[in-house]
Amino acid sequence: MEIGREAYDLYILDKTLIKDTKFDGSLHDFCSSLSSVQNTDSKVFYNQGSRELNFDVWHRRVGHIPYRRMKFLSLGTDFDNNTQYLLCEVCPKAKQQRLPFKLSTIYTSNPFELVHIDSWEPYHTKTHAGHRFFLTIVDNYIRATWTHLMVTKDVALGLIKSFVKMAKTQCSGTVKAVRTDNTLELSTGLAALEFFANTGILHQTSCVQTPQQNGIVERKHKHLLEVSRALLF
Repeated sequence: MEIGREAYDLYILDKTLIKDTKFDGSLHDFCSSLSSVQNTDSKVFYNQGSRELNFDVWHRRVGHIPYRRMKFLSLGTDFDNNTQYLLCEVCPKAKQQRLPFKLSTIYTSNPFELVHIDSWEPYHTKTHAGHRFFLTIVDNYIRATWTHLMVTKDVALGLIKSFVKMAKTQCSGTVKAVRTDNTLELSTGLAALEFFANTGILHQTSCVQTPQQNGIVERKHKHLLEVSRALLF
């Protein structure tokens, strides 16, 4: 039953089509209690007794849609342009995807005290050598970044072992703590647990579904992918 049209992400009823549409008793009685606005164009319907309601009331009635959408509704009220700057306590609570994450309080005073490590998911196109993954290592203190291509994620632990040796040989540094997510090859694998235990490295893992706790390397992944796409374009 088509009695309206979609515009500005809203469904707007057309009163000319409603007149030619047969409804059952309950719906007909409901439509009869509503009156359209003065124009003959396609408009939404509003109750005649609601002409003088302010923006805040209408904003709650129509489900807290943004001001830029509300101005296309014929609600019998002219909203001031300053209305769009009014704050609504409900909107951020209802529309946020998750609670705000507190700022990081991690501080290091020397390189290799804490390194952030994460592997990126497989890309749909392989490199000429068959690589589909890459491992990113970021130092928390100086933000130096090492990126390694991988054919499979199984080689990630071997790359970490090589990185620990490189830091000691080339930079005279000792990796004291490693932070990763909960991937199997880096967190719960027996080989990984044995390696961290033998080297005395503190292995920190982020909570499930909380990538913010390893946000430094997550943002580095975002930067690397954006640069790569730009070079491809």
